[in-house]
Amino acid sequence: MLSRTAIGYVVQIDGGQVTLNLLDHHRGQMASHYQGVTPVGEVGGLLVLDGGYRLFVLKISGLNFSEPKEIHRPSASSQSQNGQPLRHLHGTVIGWVEAGRFVSDNLASPPLGAEAFPLTGEESQIVLGGPEPDGPITLGNEYKTGNSVRTGLNRLLAQHIAVLGSSGQGKSCFTAAVLQQLADMPNSRIVIFDINGEYDRAFRKSESAIAAGDMECRLPEGAYQHTVIGEDADGAEGYRIPYYALGRQGLNRLLLPSEKTQRPALSFAIDNLKYIHWHPAQRGASIDGVNPVLFDDCRQNGAAEADRAINALRERQGQLAQNWPHMSALSALVAESHSLAPNNRGAIERNGFQYGNVSPLITRIHRLVDDEMLRAVVDVSGGAPVNGGNLDMRAEGEHLVDKIFGCAETQWRVHVVNLRQVPQDLMPLVLGSMLELYSQVLFRRGQGNNPATLLVLEEAHHYLRPVPDGDSGTSSLAYERLAKEGRKFGLALWLSTQRPSEVSPTVLSQCNTWVSFRLTSEQDLRVISSACEWADKREVSRIAGLPRQHALVMGGTVALPTCIRSKSADPTPKSEDGRFDGWATNE
Repeated sequence: MLSRTAIGYVVQIDGGQVTLNLLDHHRGQMASHYQGVTPVGEVGGLLVLDGGYRLFVLKISGLNFSEPKEIHRPSASSQSQNGQPLRHLHGTVIGWVEAGRFVSDNLASPPLGAEAFPLTGEESQIVLGGPEPDGPITLGNEYKTGNSVRTGLNRLLAQHIAVLGSSGQGKSCFTAAVLQQLADMPNSRIVIFDINGEYDRAFRKSESAIAAGDMECRLPEGAYQHTVIGEDADGAEGYRIPYYALGRQGLNRLLLPSEKTQRPALSFAIDNLKYIHWHPAQRGASIDGVNPVLFDDCRQNGAAEADRAINALRERQGQLAQNWPHMSALSALVAESHSLAPNNRGAIERNGFQYGNVSPLITRIHRLVDDEMLRAVVDVSGGAPVNGGNLDMRAEGEHLVDKIFGCAETQWRVHVVNLRQVPQDLMPLVLGSMLELYSQVLFRRGQGNNPATLLVLEEAHHYLRPVPDGDSGTSSLAYERLAKEGRKFGLALWLSTQRPSEVSPTVLSQCNTWVSFRLTSEQDLRVISSACEWADKREVSRIAGLPRQHALVMGGTVALPTCIRSKSADPTPKSEDGRFDGWATNE
C-alpha cells in the first residue's frame, strides 16, 4: 500500500454496510496513484480496504455530506475547526483479495479505521476479470477499467446461459461473437435455432471479405451445416419434418389432446400407424391396402367392418405396411377407436356421443393437414421408412434428432437451423414437438452417450412458454426437463429473448450465467430479480439505463455483477437496424 495514498478510512460497520470518511485533500472525487487517476466518488465503483493479511473489496452504494462530530485523525483538525462537512462514502463489502485471487464473501468485515485505496490495474483484473481471467472465451471489456472479461468453457457452458435485452441492444451481436470463438474450437458442437434467418452471415470469413463479395465460410469444409426448415432458401437445402418422426411425445405436443379421452385415442392411433394404408380418393384408411373401412366422419354404414379392423389392430394381427400413411390416417384411427360401440340391439354402430368426445381432436388434425403454412415445414404426406426396412417410429425419431442435433458420427461443428419459414402461430407447436422428441431421445440414450452440445434458442419467448391444453391447462414442457436435467446428458442451453417475462420461469431459474442488455419493462426486470439469485434491486435498476452494446453480466461466469461493453462479432449477424435516413435523399 506504500505506493498509493489512502482516500479515506472506515468509521462505521453495520452488518454488511460500511461507512468511510473521505479525506479532504482529494475533494472526494479523484484519487491519484502510481498507475494514474481513479474516480472514487462513483456509485457502483470499487475500493480496497487494508485489512492486514487481506484486502477487502468495497462496492460503493452512495455518498453524502455530514457535519463533523468527532475528529478521527489529526489531519482532519483543520477541517473540523473550519466547520467543513465530512464527506461520507457508503458501500458493501463484496469479498476480498488474497494471494492473487478474489473470493466473493459478503460476511467478512474490515477493521474500524482500515484505510481505503483505489484499485490498481492488477487488482481490477483479479476482481473484474472473472474467476478464469485466462479463459479462452472473451465476453467483453469492463466498461470503467477496460479490463478484458474472460471465462473458461466449463464455467460458461456446464450450466445454462440467458441473454436478455430489448430489440437492437446487441443480443444477437454478442451471441454471434461468443459463438464465433466457440466454433473455432476443433471439437465444438453448436446447434442454433435461428428464428429470423440471421446467423448464417455470422459464419462467413469477415465483414471485409463479405464487402469484397467473398461469402466463403470461416470454418473448414464439413464443419458448418445450414438447414432451412421448409423450402430451399438462402443458399441452403430445405428440409420438411416428417410428421411421423416426431413420435408420440412430439405429436401429442403438436395436436394438444385432452387427457381423459383424446390422449388415449391419439396414442392408439400413433401406435398403429405402421399397419395403416391411406386411400386419398375415398378419404379413408384400411389395414389390407385394398378396402378402406376406417373413416373419421362418423358415417353409419360399414361400422361392423370398421370394428373388425380395429379389433385386429388391438390384437396385433395387422400386417406391417410398406410406407407411412398420410397424416389424415390419424383422424380415422382416432374416430373409429373411440366411437365404435354396440347399440341396444347388440349391433356395432358409430356412437355419436362418443364421437363428439374426440371430434375436437379430429378437427385439429384436419386443420393442420389443410394448413398450407404447416405443410411447408412439416411433411404430412407420409413416405418410405428411413432405414429402408420396417416402419419404426423410434428409428424415425432418432434419425430426425441426429439430423438436427447431431450424433457421435456428425462432422459439423455448427448447425444453423433456419426457422424463418415456420409461421409464428405454429412455432410453439412445431418447435415444441422437436424439443419433446429431442428430450425423449436424449434421456433414452442415457448419460455419456451424447456428445456435449450447446443448443442456442434465439427469440425463446416465441416457444419456451406454456401452451394451453384441453384439460390440464398447460401441456407438458420438454424444455423444462431439458433445462433441469439436460446438463447431466451433455446439453447446455443458450436462451436469447427480448421478453424474459414470457419465458418459462422454470427454464430461467436454471440459468447460471445472465447477460442482460437494456430492458425497460418493469415486468421483465421483476422476472430477473426473482429468477436470478445474483441480482439485487440495486443491480437490476442499472439495466434500464444501459447504453447500446453494454450489458450487465451476473452469475457463475463472473466473480460479481459486472457491466461490460460486449465483444463485437466479425462478421455480424443479419440483424441491423432499418435504414430510414435514405428517405431524405433522391438516391
